[in-house]
Amino acid sequence: MVVNMIKRSVGRPKLLSRKHVINTAFSEYWLHGINNVPVSKIALLAGVSRTGIYIEFGSEDKMQVEVIKKYFNEAIKPVYKNYANYKNFPNQLINTYYAIIDSGNKNLTEDDSYNKIKRSKKTIGCFHQRNILNISNLGPLAFKEVKKIEAYREQQLIKYILDAQNDDVLYKNFDADFSVSYILEQFKLVQLMKLEGSSNTYIKKILHTLLEPFFNKKEMLH
Repeated sequence: MVVNMIKRSVGRPKLLSRKHVINTAFSEYWLHGINNVPVSKIALLAGVSRTGIYIEFGSEDKMQVEVIKKYFNEAIKPVYKNYANYKNFPNQLINTYYAIIDSGNKNLTEDDSYNKIKRSKKTIGCFHQRNILNISNLGPLAFKEVKKIEAYREQQLIKYILDAQNDDVLYKNFDADFSVSYILEQFKLVQLMKLEGSSNTYIKKILHTLLEPFFNKKEMLH
């Protein structure tokens, strides 16, 4: 008797779409905050099991890292690479603030990855800034990834500040490192005010007051 043996494929079967889970988590994390969305909700919305998520990613922390990387590649990197060319983007800094205030700003970059980001209309401000505000509550891997993104932003901003000072747009007596720290603190403040429900008009008034002594050319604030 000849027995037909079924040859099984090596490795575990693919139970879910990794990309679909990441996209689902991306939307929910940005909408509610990465610390406020349990794995069970991601699983429910993605139509998969919690066990399947843990099998695929290894841990919740690792899944969060993948979502953070997605935001970096699609939103942070396309925007901040423009800081390298100060002459072409003299208002890049203000546009970045306004992107947090208005929950998006098409003037930041022409990169399609940024302009095609899919997010809920109810998202508030910047996903990265939300992570910065809650960084102490992140897992060790997500914490490390957010810090790496912040280091990248600092590098781009340092060059931007130095170029702006050389072009007499920013006061030269401002220390570049201090200037970057000042800018990043204002990013956090704007995000926090958005989360607290302050009106965009009020936030812009506060921002203009905070930045006024920082600029040589006041028209950049308008």
